[in-house]
Amino acid sequence: MFKKIMISVGLLAPVCVPPVHAEDFSKFAFNIGGGVSTPLSPTSNYAGISGNFDVGAGYNIDKANSIIGEFSWNGLPPDFRRLHPVGFPFGSVNQYALTANYRHQWSHLGGSRFGVYLIGGGGWYYRHASVDRSFVVQSGTVCVPAFTWWGFACTNGGFVDTTQIASKGTSMGGVNAGGGFTIRLSDSGWKFYVESRYNYAWSRIPSTFVPVTFGFRFN
Repeated sequence: MFKKIMISVGLLAPVCVPPVHAEDFSKFAFNIGGGVSTPLSPTSNYAGISGNFDVGAGYNIDKANSIIGEFSWNGLPPDFRRLHPVGFPFGSVNQYALTANYRHQWSHLGGSRFGVYLIGGGGWYYRHASVDRSFVVQSGTVCVPAFTWWGFACTNGGFVDTTQIASKGTSMGGVNAGGGFTIRLSDSGWKFYVESRYNYAWSRIPSTFVPVTFGFRFN
């Protein structure tokens, strides 16, 4: 699945990023970074804190406004402080996203190297759950939301459907919004940035999380 997503990123890049020439290289925007991702309710009922990765490329309309296409990954590991490991599913959950975003920035606050920006957008979110092979659902197990989170189906009687394998992935639409702080490096177009963005993806159990990302940007 990850291979398919990376192929999608490759196909998306030519659409999001116009041809770059020496005379208009400042029109090109790029960012890459990683950090920590914190789930919010209701996701925090099933997942704990993990890492994140983000890479993007796009077009600077002018010095203040940009359109950015991004690929991101956020880990959503089981939070055993909330889910007791005995009798409940366990394994790993990963949240991927391909989004188109608008960014408005103030690059030089008071003529300094420091800047701030706002960013927001939306697109395709994909949550992939991988249940540990050693986990077996016992017949007659009550279908609580934790099983739905892992992709198990429920019977009309309210029990886990043991005849169906847990769903491997869920596609959903989602949105994000947040802001960041930048420090220009030397007199180049490169900047170090720190960013926090709220993400919400619609599903039977929504994905809600806030990644804090540290990285480098060009323009």
